[in-house]
Amino acid sequence: MKKTKIDVGADLYLQLPLAVGTLQWGTTIVDHKLINAKGCISETEANGIFRELRGAGVTLFDTAEGYGGGTSEKRLGRCAKDEEAARKAASSSDEDEDKREDAPLLMTKFLPTFWRYSHACFEGALRASNKRLGVDCCPIYLLHTPVHWRPLEFWVEAASICKRKGLLKTLGLSNCNADQVRRAVNAGKKHGIPVVCNQVHYSLLDYGSRELMEMEMTCKELDVLIIAYSPIGQGMLTDSLTSQSFSSNRVSRMLRLDYDDVQPLRHAIRRIADSHGEKTMAQIALNWCVAHGTVPLVGCRSLKQARDTLGCIGWDLTENEVKELDRLALSRSTLESPLWRRYLFVSLAGFVMLACRGLDWLGWGMGKKAA
Repeated sequence: MKKTKIDVGADLYLQLPLAVGTLQWGTTIVDHKLINAKGCISETEANGIFRELRGAGVTLFDTAEGYGGGTSEKRLGRCAKDEEAARKAASSSDEDEDKREDAPLLMTKFLPTFWRYSHACFEGALRASNKRLGVDCCPIYLLHTPVHWRPLEFWVEAASICKRKGLLKTLGLSNCNADQVRRAVNAGKKHGIPVVCNQVHYSLLDYGSRELMEMEMTCKELDVLIIAYSPIGQGMLTDSLTSQSFSSNRVSRMLRLDYDDVQPLRHAIRRIADSHGEKTMAQIALNWCVAHGTVPLVGCRSLKQARDTLGCIGWDLTENEVKELDRLALSRSTLESPLWRRYLFVSLAGFVMLACRGLDWLGWGMGKKAA
């Protein structure tokens, strides 16, 4: 597969315009019952997915302290450790893992729950995440949300302190609008910490949103990479969607969409997929993200999903196809969600994280074998 080197900033590079998410890699009972409708994937499956993607040149893997209370971080760290052990066993080179351009970039997030109020809270969370990932320095550490009673600049300053201590290399954002991106970048320049990316809900389901377009223009102006999560709408832009599965789709509820709202867009994606031979609707939607200079972030819970995802790169939509999809894109962005809903999300996510962490500490997870 043809590799295109992407400069993230601060001497960090991606070999392919693709990131892989591990929200569904948690191993607690909460993950098994609440997050993963089909059950937690096994350790063998997780390792197989990781090896498949790494073999194709994928370097960026995304997790968070809130995913399974940190059990997703632990699992991703184990996968990276196994790969590094295998590489060293097969090579006589003593090159450090963090100095190789093709080394995996393990990106995780700080959840600013309302009971976290100090720079020490930020540093403690980062140290714990680094330990779970098995790294000394996190290459990209994201602020999971800007919603907090402390100003955004406070957490940017906390990141700069940790950078000076060698605990992180760069800061990333998540769910930030245009103004918040600009504030964070300005604060980063003031405190000496590069702000390199903004991870946001970005897809054909919300590209027509004014808020999203303003954020995109600001990121391009400030050289902040957009990492597009939910690029296929958790299945809404795939071949497998039915009216029955649509009714239980989380993104459709979050964006307040009706089944008929997405049909013109889906029909166009299906037609374009047919014109490209054996491409799937999901691959068209992901390639559209790449065409806009973003890095799509795709969750993978099976080898089949991993291989299908890899089919979105190495080729290009035509300019006319991109323009047609732009015109049909919907316009309900999560950046326009009311503030109370975002505060509710942070509160619930914080309590779920604590519950998962407690279950993991007690050993009440699904275990390495079944998880």
